[in-house]
Amino acid sequence: MAVLVMLLSLLAAGVLGDEFSILRSPGSVVFRDGNWPIPGERIPDVAALSMGFSVKEDLSWPGLAVGNLFHRPRATVMVLVKGVDKLALPPGSVISYPLENRVYMVGKANSVFEDLSVTLRQLRNRLFQENSVLNSIPLNSLSRNNEVDLLFLSELQVLHDISSLLSRHKHLAKDHSPDLYSLELAGLDEIGKHYGEDSEQFRDASKILVDALQKFADDMYSLYGGNAVVELVTIRSFDTSLMRKTRTILEAKEEKNPPSPYNLAYKYNLEYPVVFNMVLWIMIALALAVIVTSYNIWNMDPGYDSIIYRMTNQKIRMD
Repeated sequence: MAVLVMLLSLLAAGVLGDEFSILRSPGSVVFRDGNWPIPGERIPDVAALSMGFSVKEDLSWPGLAVGNLFHRPRATVMVLVKGVDKLALPPGSVISYPLENRVYMVGKANSVFEDLSVTLRQLRNRLFQENSVLNSIPLNSLSRNNEVDLLFLSELQVLHDISSLLSRHKHLAKDHSPDLYSLELAGLDEIGKHYGEDSEQFRDASKILVDALQKFADDMYSLYGGNAVVELVTIRSFDTSLMRKTRTILEAKEEKNPPSPYNLAYKYNLEYPVVFNMVLWIMIALALAVIVTSYNIWNMDPGYDSIIYRMTNQKIRMD
């Protein structure tokens, strides 16, 4: 199976403040505990580096340390929760970092997940089935008759269905290809807008969500045999004004300025070491080939080593 991307929504907007947390990680991936902010647009790079892939730009973020290069995680699960700066996660077992700037995720779902409920009608019908999360979650102040509450609960149902689906298709978690899951949950944000963030419903929903995320993280971590990274991103809101960068006339003029008087070299791109090694070793190989050929020709005996000289000598004798 190729890289598996389970995407419920495309994220391409500015993130204001907020938090990036590591819920679960294997021993081969080392996250340092510290208050180091991470740009939101580099979160995909953190996922790639933790799984052993290379990135276009070096990540100078001290939160991710060099782990075991020969034992990389088989999956990365990232859950984005919209509408809250941070969640009351259990202390000690979670490492969190401040989040800034933008978050970008893109991908497509594997065909195995096509059976998941995605439309509002499908999600509502799924909630009222016998094996739904409504039978195991204490609703407290939440209501089954409110559309906003049902939207929040349906997202928890999707988390449950994903882990259940993988438990029935365990071959997906045991192949040799790394997997990536990216999920966005916006139900808590809708509850905050509908009831207010100081309401009892919002507090109950936050507690229910924390418990559901912990269970989801444990299930995914267990399905991959403890060899998976589970990440959590909490954001208050998106700032769409940060989506696109613009250039002004002044910036265009600055690009036409003369080069630096310090005679600095230009910045090398990612392919430079590859091209350099190819050219270097090809030149060395060609130089050695010329030296060996020249040496053999110089020490050649025309009477024995060369058929050209041998045939020429016979022709002279016949004449």
